[in-house]
Amino acid sequence: MIAGLLLSILLFSQAAPLETVVASLNNRAITYSEILQEGELLNIENNVPPETPLSTELKEKILRLIFFRIILSEEAREQEITVDEQLVRKSAENYMKNVYMKAFIKKYELTDFEFKTIIKMRLITDKMTTNFIEQKFPNGNKHSKEDEKKVIEDWENNLLKRQKVIIYSMP
Repeated sequence: MIAGLLLSILLFSQAAPLETVVASLNNRAITYSEILQEGELLNIENNVPPETPLSTELKEKILRLIFFRIILSEEAREQEITVDEQLVRKSAENYMKNVYMKAFIKKYELTDFEFKTIIKMRLITDKMTTNFIEQKFPNGNKHSKEDEKKVIEDWENNLLKRQKVIIYSMP
């Protein structure tokens, strides 16, 4: 009886690994697999093989990026800022042209809806960031990429200060 129970536990643990929660943003758990998935997608976007290992520093940056995207998606929803569904579809089609994308989607068992949601979050983040930069530098005021980077970093930090963030250790 006990041997059967142990075998069941062993088989279950091999079939369905437990998720490691690495952070919480306003009581929404962020898992390690989300970090890995985002890292692989960033590698794909930069034409790097998706299985390229992620440094600890990069994982931390990815976590902040995930926080930023979640926060901006919520703010966009509140402000009723959207992106055109045709743009989402065309962007998804462009992603699918990458040789690594089919394997990525299969690996993470993404449905078409889930994949397009990932793309949509990226597009909304881009749109919100562009709007913010245009507000900070109105009428095409000249500014450097460094100025832009600093303004975005300050914005991100201010947004994070207003959130309930808990960060745990990462594997």
